[in-house]
Amino acid sequence: MTPARTVAALAVAFACAAQSPAPSPPPLTGDQIFTRVKAVFRSYPRPPYVAYTLVRRDSHNGAPDFENSYTLKLWCRTADRSALARRAWRGKAYGELQNITVMFDREVDPGPPTADMFEKRLFGAVAARRDEPSPAPRDEASPVPGEEASPLPLIGRVGALDGDYRARRVAREGELLHLWLEPKSDRERNRLDELWVDAASYDLRRALVRDHLYLGMGGAAIDDEFDVRFTPGPGGLPLIASIRGQTRYGQFETEYTFSDITFPEALPEWYFVPKQYGVHRGEAPA
Repeated sequence: MTPARTVAALAVAFACAAQSPAPSPPPLTGDQIFTRVKAVFRSYPRPPYVAYTLVRRDSHNGAPDFENSYTLKLWCRTADRSALARRAWRGKAYGELQNITVMFDREVDPGPPTADMFEKRLFGAVAARRDEPSPAPRDEASPVPGEEASPLPLIGRVGALDGDYRARRVAREGELLHLWLEPKSDRERNRLDELWVDAASYDLRRALVRDHLYLGMGGAAIDDEFDVRFTPGPGGLPLIASIRGQTRYGQFETEYTFSDITFPEALPEWYFVPKQYGVHRGEAPA
C-alpha cells in the first residue's frame, strides 16, 4: 500500500471512530434510583429555623368537620421540630401560645415543610403532646457525615443501597420516575409506600406515606394514607406544600396546606421553653 493510501485509510478509520457513539452507561435499578433520590434530598442544607402557616381542613363522610379544622402560625426549630404555635385568622396570629412537636404519625400536626422524609425516626420519633415541653435537640435526626449526604454520585458509582426499603417497581411517567417501595422490615417504622421524583434531577415531588388519624389524645387511631406534595424552595430544597390524608374507607379526610414559608436566621430561645411563655406574652409573634 502506498503512503498516500495508508494516510487515507487511517483518516477513514479515525473518522469512523469519531462518529461511533460512546457506550451508554447501564440503566440504574430501582434500588439505585432510590439511593440516589435520598442522596440528592440530603445534599440540600437544612435551615435551623422555619416559620410557616399551616391550614388544616377536616371532613367526615363528606361534611366539613369544623371542630378539627383550624389555621396555625408556627415558628419551628428544625433540629428537634419543637415549635411555637398560635391560632391564626386572616394572616394574623392571636390567642394562646402553644408548644408542639410537629411530626408525622403522632397526635400532633405533621411537618415542618423542611422535614427529612427519609429520616429513620421521622415517624413516631418521640412521644409528643401539645401540653408537654419539647425534647432537647437530637443528633440522630441528622445524616451521618459521609453516609448518603454527599453530593450526587456519578452513574455507576451509586453508594450503598438503602437498608430499610427495596424498590419493587419503577416506571417513567412523563418527566417523573414513579417508585413503588417495600419495607425490608418493621412496616410500622418504615412507612413510605410510593415516590415520584424528577427524572433529570432526582428531586422529590410526591410521596405516599402510611400514617394514622388519631382520635383525641388517648392513642386510639385509624389507618390513614398521606399524599404528600412537594415544591422546590430556596436553592432547590423540596418543601412540603400540601398533604391530603384519607382513612381506608374514606370516611375521614384531612387536608394540610403549608404557606408563607420563611427561614429566620435566629429565633428567641424562649419560643421553645413553654414555662417562659407567660412572662413573654407581650412579645408574642403575630
